[in-house]
Formats: sequence, C-alpha cells, structure tokens
Amino acid sequence: MLHSGGGSMTPAMVDRYPVRLAASGIAAGAIAVADIAARCGYPNAIGLDMGGTSTDISLVYDGEIRTTKRWQVEYGFPICFPSIEVLTIGAGGGSLAWIDEAGSLRNGPQSAGATPGPACYRLGGTEPTNTDANLVLGRLGESLIGGELTLDADAARQAVRTGIAERLDLDVDTAASNIIQVANANMADAVRLLSIRRGYDPRDFVLVVCGGAGALHGAALAKELSIPTVVVPPHPGITSAQGCLLVDIRHDLSAMFQRIASHVDPAELESEFAQLEKEGLARLWHEGVDEDSMRIDRSISMRYAGQWRSLTVAADDRDGFLDRAVELFHEEHERDYSFRRDDVEVEIYQIGVRAIGETPKPRFPQQDPSDTSVPSPLGVRQVYFEEAGGRVATPVFDRDELVAGNSIEGPAIIDQLDSTTVIPPSTTAVVDEWGNIRIHIHQEQQ
Repeated sequence: MLHSGGGSMTPAMVDRYPVRLAASGIAAGAIAVADIAARCGYPNAIGLDMGGTSTDISLVYDGEIRTTKRWQVEYGFPICFPSIEVLTIGAGGGSLAWIDEAGSLRNGPQSAGATPGPACYRLGGTEPTNTDANLVLGRLGESLIGGELTLDADAARQAVRTGIAERLDLDVDTAASNIIQVANANMADAVRLLSIRRGYDPRDFVLVVCGGAGALHGAALAKELSIPTVVVPPHPGITSAQGCLLVDIRHDLSAMFQRIASHVDPAELESEFAQLEKEGLARLWHEGVDEDSMRIDRSISMRYAGQWRSLTVAADDRDGFLDRAVELFHEEHERDYSFRRDDVEVEIYQIGVRAIGETPKPRFPQQDPSDTSVPSPLGVRQVYFEEAGGRVATPVFDRDELVAGNSIEGPAIIDQLDSTTVIPPSTTAVVDEWGNIRIHIHQEQQ
C-alpha cells in the first residue's frame, strides 16, 4: 500500500503505522510528476494536480521530490513521518465563484461538489463554478467523457450571469473570464509559496499538469509565473494512479543525535547510522525483499546552534561525508531563508535512513517523433481568450488522433476522454516521443 512518504509497505506494516496512509493519494500525483519530468529530461518540475474540488501542488528539484516532517491533518494533528510535501488549495472544477462583502470577486474554497455540482451538470446546481466559466468561454465542449456527460451551456451562462455578471455590471463573457483569472491567481500564489518563498525560481522549472482540470489552466498559469514549458501527460485524469505503479517499498527511520557537527566523533556517528540501517534492512527482509533489491539512503537533519528549525540534507558513507553534509546544509539554508552563517556552529539534530526495496517498474512506450505535420482538427468553435480581446475561431483536435512530432500553434483546444487541454494564443504545442503534449510559451509572452 502506498504511504505519504512516497513508498509502499505491506498490510502488516500498515497495521503498525496506519498514520502513514494519510495523504498517500495526493503523494501519488507528485511521484508521477517527478517520473514524467525525468523522462522528458527536466530535473526541476512543479506539479499541478487539479481535480473537481482542490488543486495539489508539489515541487521536484534536481530530480528529488521535496519532502517535509512538518505537516498536519484536520484539527491540527501533527504527522511527524517524512512525507512528500504537497500544498493543497480549494481550487477545482467545482469551486464556486462568489462576491464578498466588499464587492470583490472570489473563487473557492467552497465547492459545488459532485452533487449538485456545476450548474451545467443539470443536477440542481445554480451557483457559478470554474467548470461553468470554462464552458461559457468555449474552452470546454458540451460533451465530455466520450459523450457520457452532456453539459448545459445555457444553464452555465445563466449561473454566471445572475451570480457574477449582473452584480458586477459585466457582460457574461468578461465575468466568466474574470472567474478563471481569479482561480488562476489563487493557484499561482500557491505555486509561489512552494517555490519563490523557498528560494526556487519558477523560470527554472517545467510545469507538469494533471488531474481532470489541470490542462485547462496550465498554460495560463505558466504565462503568469514565467514558466517556459508545460507538460500534459497522455492521460491527465489518471496520472495519480500511474504514480502508484512507480514506488518502491520504503521505510523511514530516524534517531536523535544532538551534537555540534565540528565536535562529532565519526565512529560514534557511523555506529548510530549502522543501528538504523540494521533495523531498516530487517524490515525489508520481513517484507520479502531480495537482498539485491535493497538500498539504504542516509540523511542528516541540521540547524544553526540556537535555532529550533532544522533542515534535512542527504549524506553518504564515504570519508568526509559530514563536511559535505554541512556545506549542503549551508546551501539549503541560504536557498530557503536567503542567508547562511558560516561563522555559526552547525548542530546535528537528527539522523535518518531510508530503507528501500526496489520493485519492477512499468515500461512506457515511445514513438518516433519524426511526424512534424499539423494534424487535422475535428472542427472549430469560438473560444474566448483575454489576450486576444474576445472570442476567436479556435480549432479543436482529438488527442487520440495526435502522434509524436505533431505541432499545433495556439489558439487551439485538444479534447480527450479524461481532460481538455487549452493551447492559448502565442504558444506552441508539440507531441513528444512519450505521448506528452509540451506547450512552449513564446518568449515575449513570459
């Protein structure tokens, strides 16, 4: 079973550590994002998993998914196991647009949910949602899920008109556009919290979008954040499930080891690591992992003497590893907090190991990306883009008909069973050898 740290464990281990299952589902999306980015050659990636009620944002730097030991579940219960860091906000397809007491347009975190759902579902919903706004703008078609769901465009327009447009004295198209812009601004702020506030520049990252609604908003977010490339995986709606197939058996163990780094006895530190590694290997043996598939990764949590907040950095078992770990700590501290103190003693707070049992991974098919032709669209519909100043005739493509190498200039819409991808003006979409759609934002638009 998948746990929130990005690994799996047997039901017997789940019985001992059930709290590790908390937030494991959203961790799967982050795992898939890291794998997709790596196969595309991007070491740095921001994941945006947008569904019906929320958006989950994760960060991959230098091939490693950012993790945390400081998070909590409902009512403030702290979870102290290492977990993939995912920032969740109330922004999804069903998020409600509303006017606050000051007369400002808001978006979420309230949601229409699946029932009654957006007004366009015709299940009794009357308040405007992001799905209704995207339908009004022409970005969503009136038939979804391969024709199994028919959307009511008139109901969506009525909800946007009465809920937002009339109250703000706007036409319906402008009101719908503003709804989406507020949703995008909320998501962009969340991305900044996980990147810029931690010392990471979004311009050095690729944006990997998934979830049923992620590809509707990805390119607009990339423009706002100056991210040069967006990657839309072949099946965005089930990308999190893909992440479940990519994990190894993993156990995280730690022990307190409070010492000033410059005063540490290397033999004592090595002995403490050895005890943790012995326990980790025993757990892998208990779960039936072959010896050849076992791996141990070390880490050290450090802080400046007198601080309470620590940072965890990777360590190895080679000579001089502690000096390298201290330098890594200085670098991480400077990136996260914008300063380093080489004149202050560094204190080791805790040591840890990851006991990993490697498992077979799925092999994803590749195509020859030599077909650089422009595919034929299914049709054309009028789609509203604020950068174009209104509605423009926009070709609509069937993703199932696209092949590696195909290139599409925006504006365009790409429909598929589990998602819709918006290609705005001044962007280019290319299908890569893995079947991903890579949306390149033209430089002047960043």
